[in-house]
Amino acid sequence: MLHKGRQAESFARRPGDGIWAVVAFSDDEGLASDAAQSVLAAWGGKAGLDVTVLDDDAIRKDPSLLFDALEAVSLLGDARAVRVRTSGDKIAALLIEAIEAGDAAPDRYAARLVVETGSLASKSKLRIAAEKAARTACLQLFADEAGDIGDRVRAALLADGATISDDALELFTGDLPGHRAIANAEIEKLALFSRGLGRPVGVEDVRALTATSLRQDMSGVLIAALDGRPADAHNALDRLTEAGTSPISILRSLQMETLRMLSAHEKTAAGDSNPGRSLRPPIWPNEWPAFRSRMNAWPPKRLMRIMERIHDAERQAKTAGPTAEPIVRLLINDLARAAEAAR
Repeated sequence: MLHKGRQAESFARRPGDGIWAVVAFSDDEGLASDAAQSVLAAWGGKAGLDVTVLDDDAIRKDPSLLFDALEAVSLLGDARAVRVRTSGDKIAALLIEAIEAGDAAPDRYAARLVVETGSLASKSKLRIAAEKAARTACLQLFADEAGDIGDRVRAALLADGATISDDALELFTGDLPGHRAIANAEIEKLALFSRGLGRPVGVEDVRALTATSLRQDMSGVLIAALDGRPADAHNALDRLTEAGTSPISILRSLQMETLRMLSAHEKTAAGDSNPGRSLRPPIWPNEWPAFRSRMNAWPPKRLMRIMERIHDAERQAKTAGPTAEPIVRLLINDLARAAEAAR
């Protein structure tokens, strides 16, 4: 069955017990990732899920990985799910086989399945199979409109008992990046700032919060870690911590950068001569050599391992609350050391 736009977002938050598989797709891969995360959170509830993350490369090399992961039963009895990140129809036949088998026999698999991908044409075999399957949901997500973004900002602040002036909201939403994953991190940062403020968030608050130095420190942490410079990564992380940046925001930014590098690998493999320009946010020509070098150090398989680590770290960080900073620091340190060793 197919759900579109807001209906798809609403469904992702409450997928129901009758659905065993979800295929989420969008031109903005951050939206598909958000929907997949919402589905997993809904299925896991307070106890959470044991999630196995797979991608095109891993499944094409060993198709049994997908079915083994779906059939595996947790020794501790924990609920399980398999999260697959794919592009188009590269592994469509295998995913269709899994969807149809799970649809025909409700007890066929021990784990549930979530597939996230970019745009799928109406003639896509994977999309057609997901739309036809009775126990599989197909979610098509669309880019946010200006009013939708403003509503999301107000809702995020309201959840923390805060409000924002109209001028401040206009300034904040005007500076938000187009990619949902990055925008989410910025909105969460604003919500954390507003907590306990005791007054509406104003224009000066927004200007101070989105200062260039903080953006540079966030970028500095990610680039230093992925380039294999542990000391620089820790120094930038210290500055973010002192500025009150939440550990979850850092994890979301790392997730976005990982997804961007995965997208760059896919575009390069497809023969795109200038993949940097179509990334979100784009890589400018003067930035491309360094980004390309980073891609060489982190092939798709290693990037998918980062995604697994991010998922685990985010689950731990949400449980740890105020003491989550060491969890993120350990992950950043591990990535920097791994990149340093691979030089």
